[in-house]
Parts: sequence; C-alpha cells; structure tokens
Amino acid sequence: MNRSTVFLVEDDVELVQLLKIRIESAGYQVFVTSDGDKACGLIQEKLPDLVILDVFLPDTDGLTILKRLKSPIDIETGSPSRTKDIPVIVVTGKAPTIENITRVEGAAEFFVKPLDMEKLMDRIHQILEPAHHGKESKSKKDSAGR
Repeated sequence: MNRSTVFLVEDDVELVQLLKIRIESAGYQVFVTSDGDKACGLIQEKLPDLVILDVFLPDTDGLTILKRLKSPIDIETGSPSRTKDIPVIVVTGKAPTIENITRVEGAAEFFVKPLDMEKLMDRIHQILEPAHHGKESKSKKDSAGR
C-alpha cells in the first residue's frame, strides 16, 4: 500500500518535530526541509501529496515558493508544472493578513501559529484521504493491467 506523503517546509525545529510525529502517527510519510531555496527542487523530486509551507523562512519567503509551485509552467524548464495541483497548507506566525494573498496564489488552507493541531490534522486528513484512495485505485489498476 502506498502511503500519502507530506512535505514540510519549516525552519522552526520544535514545530517540525511536533508536526512530523503527529503526521507520521496518522500514517503518512513526511519529508522535511528548512531550506526555502532548495524546497521547490525537493518538492519536484518527491512529488508529495501535500505541502505544508511556512511563509517566513530565513533564506526565501514562502509566498515565492507557493507561486513557483502553483505556476502552470516550471520556470526553470519551461515544461508544464508537475507541482501545480499539489495542495499547499500555508502556516505563519506573523501577518494573518497574508491569508488572502496565499489563497489568491493557490493555497488550499492557511493557519496562524501557534497552530491548532487538531484542526490542522483534520484538514490534512480531508486533503489526503481522496489522494490516498486515488493512489490505491491507480495501484490496483496498474496491478490488474500487468
């Protein structure tokens, strides 16, 4: 069975540890980076089912990453984007007014820190369960076709 994957782009080490434990205990696989400059490349490589993205990172801002992920064309290759349909949950400890901007840029959800962990986990489940069922169906079709 393929597990749904979550990619965390967050520089708060304690929050990353908490989120990783909670998300993995819910049965999902978790990838992590605190390096905003490398995030897009890593997400392109892993193609997770969900991205949780901090707005304020030390080396770049999450809004730039969100724009790149949601762009219909990959800026570096000129090819159609492989990440534009990946749902993104944006989190920030500052500036809740950024919510409108993130929604315009394609974020699926927005949370202000400190995070309400139960609401976040509920939203993760809502987003990933359809993706998980889609993976199982595709996996069964692939197996049946062999």
